[in-house]
Amino acid sequence: MLSASLLCRATALLAVLAIAAPANPFAARDRRVVDLVEAGQARSEGEHGYAAHDDSSGTANGQSFRQARGWIRYALATFDDTEVTIACTFLGTSSGNYDLVVEDSLIASKRFDATANVPTVVEIVVPFAVTKGKTSIAVMLRARGESTPRLHELRTIQDHNEVAPLAVVQQQLNLMFSPSGVVR
Repeated sequence: MLSASLLCRATALLAVLAIAAPANPFAARDRRVVDLVEAGQARSEGEHGYAAHDDSSGTANGQSFRQARGWIRYALATFDDTEVTIACTFLGTSSGNYDLVVEDSLIASKRFDATANVPTVVEIVVPFAVTKGKTSIAVMLRARGESTPRLHELRTIQDHNEVAPLAVVQQQLNLMFSPSGVVR
């Protein structure tokens, strides 16, 4: 039979685990911005291998942007082991048709319609096969028939499952269930 002290400690541990951990630890997603480039900002663009054809930059409502009748390309960092999401923040001051090309693969053809001068984030998931094993990817916004929307930011976002190693969980259980005065 369990002693009252041991039973109390076991109950406390189970309560903490029930609150702190989801039923399926692999279901918990940790969304992370891996890299970010600020379009139209020389330093940020320089750090991200900026290249373009038939483009322009400017500011609207105090926010910098880059727009192209051709294309805009940046190199962004990624983790090599999970699917990547590209997040484009467009200023709500212009509409346009564009293609998102990652590592020379057409990922999506989209239309962005400006809405009342409000910046809007468009997220596009890149198939894992395109980025698998890569820690840097080339991301291109290419105009289709008219100028691209005004790009303010471009981000790589990745989801990660963070699970405590089994050894850490076992160590915590051993400490809680050790007889008083015994350290394992």
